[in-house]
Amino acid sequence: MSDPYRSPEGSGTHTAPAPARPGRRNGLAVAALVTGVASLLLLWLWFVGIPLALVAIGLGIAALRRARGGAGGRGMAISGLVLGSVTVVIAGILVAVGVSILNSDEGKDLRSCVNNARTEQDRQDCSNRFNQDVGN
Repeated sequence: MSDPYRSPEGSGTHTAPAPARPGRRNGLAVAALVTGVASLLLLWLWFVGIPLALVAIGLGIAALRRARGGAGGRGMAISGLVLGSVTVVIAGILVAVGVSILNSDEGKDLRSCVNNARTEQDRQDCSNRFNQDVGN
């Protein structure tokens, strides 16, 4: 019977393969990915999502620089950087749409109506009228 661990010379000794050398870890890359995902998920809380996106971009850039130096995690760094950037772009689009709606004639009517409303029911009527105007 043949021994798969027998050396080719037939001396009966065998050598184990060298253990894999652990690569340098890149914690910044992991942090960039985590903050990038969190920023996209928490964008609806703009005061949390936007700062997280900026942190993800910064960490992604730093992690890419570290990855160039031999540390791993290049893919995670790029993913965090892209997710943070996507969050900033989406936030910019939402702000632009919101500003354009509020500066429209319907938005100006809503602000005027709400400013002149005296009761909560009046404010609700303003909101309902605005929704009807925008829907038509």
